[in-house]
Amino acid sequence: MLFLTMACGQKSKDYLIAYVDATTGEELTGYKNTDGEIIIKSKYTNAPDTLFKMAIVLNSNSEFVCIDRSDKIILKPFIYDNGPDYLEEGLFRFIENDKIGFANSDGQKIVKANYDFATPFKDGLSEYTLGGHREYEKDGEHWSWTGSYETGFINKNGQEFVKVSELNDAGREGWTKDKKHFLLNKNGEVVKTLN
Repeated sequence: MLFLTMACGQKSKDYLIAYVDATTGEELTGYKNTDGEIIIKSKYTNAPDTLFKMAIVLNSNSEFVCIDRSDKIILKPFIYDNGPDYLEEGLFRFIENDKIGFANSDGQKIVKANYDFATPFKDGLSEYTLGGHREYEKDGEHWSWTGSYETGFINKNGQEFVKVSELNDAGREGWTKDKKHFLLNKNGEVVKTLN
């Protein structure tokens, strides 16, 4: 019944439905259209029940990848807490050429992968790092960023700020590398030039 509620109003080509094949002795997931035709053969584990535009799946190399409805790998999610990054404020982190960027739930790359590290978005901004590297503590789990690096903030439009003020009712101020000064709203968007 839950599936019928979720799929109500969708066209037959708008999504694919997961199916599981265990004939090899391992439960592998693939995707069919609503007419029952196999579109993506069963080869994934940890796959969601429905594939609209993008799904994060675990492939045969034990890597999480984002695939589209034609089974094309469109990006690789950043791994956090032993799994794909969480969606925060509509975006999640992905990895490309050892750099971090941000994509939306449809798998569209919204912020280019230009950063050595970036935090999830909060109040419209992500804190980024350029340069440096992770240094793990003795437990092998926790780490800190070390070495020579630059930090700043980025909004969902890809605008970078070297400094931002605390968020208040009026928003926050942000300064760019070229010393431009802006007023940002609570979503990190530039609303006014201040210099």
